Amino acid sequence: MLNRCRDGFVPWAQTHWDSAVALFRQRRALIISAEVDADIVARNEYLLRMHLHVLARCDWSAPQARKPEQVFVMLARHLSSPQAEVRCEGYAQAREMMIEGGEAGEGAFAALVLFPEADATKMLDLYHEHPKLRPQLFTLWREQGRAVPRALLNRAELQGCDEALQEAALAYAVSRPEIGVGLFRPYYAHLQSAVAPCCFGRLTALALWGALVRGETGSAEVLRRAVEREDDAEIRFELLRLAALSADAQMLPVLRRLLEVNPAQGARLLALHGSVEAIETLLEALSQAATMNAAARAWMWVRGKPLPQKPRLQMIGQDDGQGVMPDSEGARAWWSQQSSALPPEGRLLYGAPLSLPRLYALAQSRAGEVGRDLLDLLALKLGRPLGISPRAEQVRRRSHLQAIPANPYAQG
Repeated sequence: MLNRCRDGFVPWAQTHWDSAVALFRQRRALIISAEVDADIVARNEYLLRMHLHVLARCDWSAPQARKPEQVFVMLARHLSSPQAEVRCEGYAQAREMMIEGGEAGEGAFAALVLFPEADATKMLDLYHEHPKLRPQLFTLWREQGRAVPRALLNRAELQGCDEALQEAALAYAVSRPEIGVGLFRPYYAHLQSAVAPCCFGRLTALALWGALVRGETGSAEVLRRAVEREDDAEIRFELLRLAALSADAQMLPVLRRLLEVNPAQGARLLALHGSVEAIETLLEALSQAATMNAAARAWMWVRGKPLPQKPRLQMIGQDDGQGVMPDSEGARAWWSQQSSALPPEGRLLYGAPLSLPRLYALAQSRAGEVGRDLLDLLALKLGRPLGISPRAEQVRRRSHLQAIPANPYAQG
């Protein structure tokens, strides 16, 4: 590879720039989608790295960067340079843009996630010198998978701080396998006794996930109490998602009520629950006009294949008989063959009983929200946080997962 692009090759540099900007936008959309093949994301990331590799070795004046995706490419080009001086200047510029905030800060954040600085000292200085940046820095360290000094997570230090900082710090702590459950207990102690609550809402939800994923005794009962008391619909859904991940049988009536009120959310969580009772509830939903479409979308999680459709007949609740509808009879026929082989306490996942080897394989093959669910299921099965973000690059994610040893004391 030439260290300097010759004049005749300069026009190609603009093509690499434009391609990198477009690929960054595409990746940003892919990783927040409902479900996507991880190979598609991996291909996108490979091409993005390839264009950045060329730009990092090309002596070419880039266009002025204003939008987050342009700032990302401009900084990533410097941070991946083979020249240490250029990288050093790039990291200094990225830190300045983090302080500046706005679209520049957003692009700098994305570049630092992809190309973390080897020495964390400068970012720790930023943490101490710029208090307003602290929540974002915790989020950055979580996305990078970087360990930080435990003193930053000391609850005494966080007390009295704004909720955004506590939330970011807890979200970071939850993701770290080296952090024990003791850090999270004070955040849900009010649900176990009559003590005055130190927090509500999202902080409690994060702390409960920290307890559940570490196999804390009694955490399932505490989660049920949290669901009963939570009024915020978004946070309540997150709590119900934890119950579905845990396959809590006592929460099935609540999930059935959610299916009636919000079919999309209820169907998704019933499929995530994966128990015999949950799947049979989904089968019933496939025959109801108000819930059939949501149940059909969620069926992919159960079956591992899209549910076929059939011509729609006129039904109560439908205006006419035109179009197609989910083939509920086909789903029932398939389930009648599978249910007999599934133990009473078993769970179905993508057409087969849930198991550790299957989770390892699926967690490396799916991305988007489904990828996040699979990683969380794997963490529950192992009895420990994975220490990897669901938005991490596929190469890093797969390498990390392949290096995790199975925990013989994991939850069943």
